[in-house]
Amino acid sequence: MKEFIRNNKITYNLMSFTAFKSLIIFSMLLEGPCSYDDIINYFENHEFLREKISIDTIRVYINSLKRAGCNITKTKRVDGGKFVLLSHPLELTINNDQIKIISKIYKTISKTVEIEELILLEKFLRKIGKNTKNNEFRQTLDKISLLSGLDTDLLDELMNCCKSKKQIILKYNSPHSGHTDMEIICDKLGFENGKLYIYGTSLDYSQAVYLLVNRIIKIKEINLNKTKNIKIKEIKVKFELKADIQEVQLKENEKLISIHNNKIILEAKSSNKFALKQRILSFGSQCKVIEPEIFKKEIISTLQKMRAEY
Repeated sequence: MKEFIRNNKITYNLMSFTAFKSLIIFSMLLEGPCSYDDIINYFENHEFLREKISIDTIRVYINSLKRAGCNITKTKRVDGGKFVLLSHPLELTINNDQIKIISKIYKTISKTVEIEELILLEKFLRKIGKNTKNNEFRQTLDKISLLSGLDTDLLDELMNCCKSKKQIILKYNSPHSGHTDMEIICDKLGFENGKLYIYGTSLDYSQAVYLLVNRIIKIKEINLNKTKNIKIKEIKVKFELKADIQEVQLKENEKLISIHNNKIILEAKSSNKFALKQRILSFGSQCKVIEPEIFKKEIISTLQKMRAEY
């Protein structure tokens, strides 16, 4: 310890070789099967060791791991002659009662945390799932996860773009036009009805947009010279709801006008007409558009088309 404090360096004198090298091989086997050559190359390029070890020495460390309780087998030469770690005494075990508790905790936490924190939680639970042989845990996580099936690396990229309000070109799998390029100025990531969206401003349509993250294939380009003076025309809609105000969760673009006899008057502003229509239709028969008249007619037309289809 005195040597380490004085020099701030790890030297041979500070190591228990058998334990240290055995742990290195153990960590390699945790990642996947390893051959003699894999282990030899790793030791030669190790930050502290940088030495060539023999096959006989590797056998000593493998036997040490076996005596410590590791179940290690070796594939045939035609299959690469690799060591495979089947099980070990440090293996994480999770029973069904613990899975229920973790599931309950996840559902509670996911309702309040920021997207960035949710991604960290997701990565942590996925790492646990990778290191336990209980398939029930991984299956449960797939069912409850709000990020199930999403590329966490892509999420990290999108989040960074939102923080800096970057202008990017996305390759997007549109339900109407298939694979297409979309240029947007990023605003934020958020959930809507249990699905993750990216919100921003579309440079193609000069309006606010929200895109399903699970339809984003990749970020093709980040435009360092952000487009200026984008003219966005907003629509202002006033509508009436027959509901208890306590049961209505207002969005950022909505404000309360009045409440009278269980009738709530709200006003919403948005440049995205489609989003406004979706919001109005989500309330069903409890909602009535007051103004503008042209928007009211479009809602009526949409409802008539829906009725004709059903």
